Order: sequence, then C-alpha cells, then structure tokens
Amino acid sequence: MKKLSPEKGYLTIEALSSWVTHLMGPYLTLWLKHIGLSFTQIGLAQSVSSFATLIIDFPTGGLADRYGRRLNYAFGMFLFGLGVLLIGISRSFSPILVGMLLGGVGGAFMSGTLGPWLYDAVGDKKKVYSIFSKQRAIGGILGALAGIGASLLSNYYLNLPLVASGALGILTAISTLLLLEENYGHHGDAGYWEILKHGIEHILENKTLHLFLMASFFLSFSARTFFMFWMILAKNIGLKESYMGYVYTILILSTSLGGFISVRLSKKADYKGVAVVSTVLFGLILMGMSFAQSAVQLIILLIAIEVVMSIRGPAMRTFLNEIISSKGRSTITSALSTITSIFAMMANVVVGAIADGYGLSNLYLFAGGFTLIASLFIMLAVKRVKMAV
Repeated sequence: MKKLSPEKGYLTIEALSSWVTHLMGPYLTLWLKHIGLSFTQIGLAQSVSSFATLIIDFPTGGLADRYGRRLNYAFGMFLFGLGVLLIGISRSFSPILVGMLLGGVGGAFMSGTLGPWLYDAVGDKKKVYSIFSKQRAIGGILGALAGIGASLLSNYYLNLPLVASGALGILTAISTLLLLEENYGHHGDAGYWEILKHGIEHILENKTLHLFLMASFFLSFSARTFFMFWMILAKNIGLKESYMGYVYTILILSTSLGGFISVRLSKKADYKGVAVVSTVLFGLILMGMSFAQSAVQLIILLIAIEVVMSIRGPAMRTFLNEIISSKGRSTITSALSTITSIFAMMANVVVGAIADGYGLSNLYLFAGGFTLIASLFIMLAVKRVKMAV
C-alpha cells in the first residue's frame, strides 16, 4: 500500500486519534458508574492508568528512537483501543482494571512519537509549525462531530461510545502501520540503554530545556486550575448545569478557530514569538476569569482561552522540537512528559488547597500570575536560542 506524505499521514492519524478520544467523552465515567462501581473504585481505576503511563513513559520513548516511532505509536494505540474496548464490554471491576492498565501502557507507548516523527520526517521547522496548526484546526471540528456521534450512540446503549472508540483505536493502529513511513532517532548505531543514557544526559546539559521545564512547572498550576474548576466557576456565576454540554461543544469548536488563526500566523510570524505572546495572553485571560460577573462574560473568556491555547500549542511544540536532539527526540520528549506529569500531580494538590483557602476567584488570579511567570522563562529560552544562532 502506498504511504502518504508526512503531512497527510500525520493529519490523517491525528484525525482518527481525535475521534478515539472524543468518542469516549464523558461516557467512560458514566459507564463505570452505571455498572455499579463506587467513586473510590473509579478513582482507583483511573490511578492505575495514570501510574502505568508515568512509570514507563520514558523507557518507551527509548524504544521509539531505537525501533521506530511509527511502530511504537501503532502498538500503543492498539493497546489503548483494546483497553477501551475491554472496558466497554465489561461489567465488573477486575476486567475494568485490566482495561485501564492496557490504556495506560498504550498511552505511554504513544507519548513522544507522532510529534518527533513529523518533525524529522518533514525537516522544515516552519512547515512543521503549519502542520501542527492545521491539526488543531481540524481537531476541534472533528471533536465536536465525535461528541455528537457519541451522544447518538449512547441513546441506544451507554457503552456504545466506548466500544466504538476502542474499535476505532485498533483500526487507527493498523492505519498507522499502513499509511506512515517509519523513522527513528537511532537505528542500529546505538543500543537501547545507550539511547536512554543519551536522553538523560541531554536533559541535564541542555540549559534552554531547563528554562522550558521551569515554564512547564508554573504552567502546570495554570492548566490544572483551568481544566479542573471552570465548570464550578461557571455554576457559581449562574450557568445552569443543563447548559454545560453546550458550552463544552462551543469550547471544542473554539480550538478550531485558534487552529485556523495559528495556520495564518505560521505563514507570517516566528513561532517563538507566538509562544511568548500567547502565554502572556493565557495568563491575562485566566486573571480576567476571576472578575467575571455573569455567565456570558465567563463564556467569552473561556472561548478566548481555548483560542489562545490552540494558537500557543503548535508554537510551543515546534519550539520544543527545535531545542532537543534529533537522535533522541522521542526519548527526551517522553522523559519531559514524565516530568510534567509529576508537576501536574503536585499542581492538583496545590490548586485545590488554594481554592479551599482563598476561594475559587482568587485561585484564577494565582493561576494567571503563575502563567505570566512562565512566560518570562519562555522569553529567556527564546533569547538563549537566538543568541546561539
């Protein structure tokens, strides 16, 4: 079968992956509750998945650089799809745990693969930036359509969205092998343990990467604040719970708007500058959410955040791939994913404590401030890269 070009191949696989994710939507938790699991059991099952991803994320990145990024992604998506499918057809706790474990391991294998694959397959930073932006634009529309499709399926059986998501995950794994050319960080010129050692050394020695990690540390508080509490903030202001689903769909579509803007910016602007400016805007909008007095004002700010994050995402991904070594790109990306996951776990506790101690509105002020601090570290990283040229 003829392979697709890197751009078409990447966008196709990302589109399928978007459907896998958005078909699940809220139905995973709803299904687990429907079959009689307690909230404690649901939390434990989610923890099994997250812990599995955390502990093997870095080692699987080394496998991607050694044996192939396409192969690693396909294997990970196969495991993820199989796990979701198992959850969708199970009605007891034990197989649910197995499904969650498979999903977590699959997520680790997928981490640090497609982005590095694209960057090295294309070899042109500006074009990669444009492709990352197109993916954002397409992903929002597909996500909204998948949400509608999942809602329709759930009208027949509550587990149908999960079954469809799992089956599509397996199909996506097969499509990845058929449609993408393989590429590697190392292929025969270094052993697996040597690749992991090189990745660790690169992280320890790369001063620009240290600045990037400092930015990620502060941004973890901002991200957790936004994703964990916007629904509660909206409810406190007066938005009815029955409207939350409509707002969620609007926000998904807003990511497409940000993606289209990012595509335009990729033709005219330097992605490093976009990364700095969009991070500043993210911080200012978060702070603005603490002053929202009505549901309409808050929804406008939520849309603005989704647009800005979709502009920021492609710029930051391109910048990150620029500052890490090509030979260990997947290994290093996976290691960074592990580190940022640890940051996120810490942030979950901290933002909850701030919300309890100072109130939800003040939490958004703190989060905005953390984001502005992060923008300073990104600015320093940009300056360091420009000085090295």
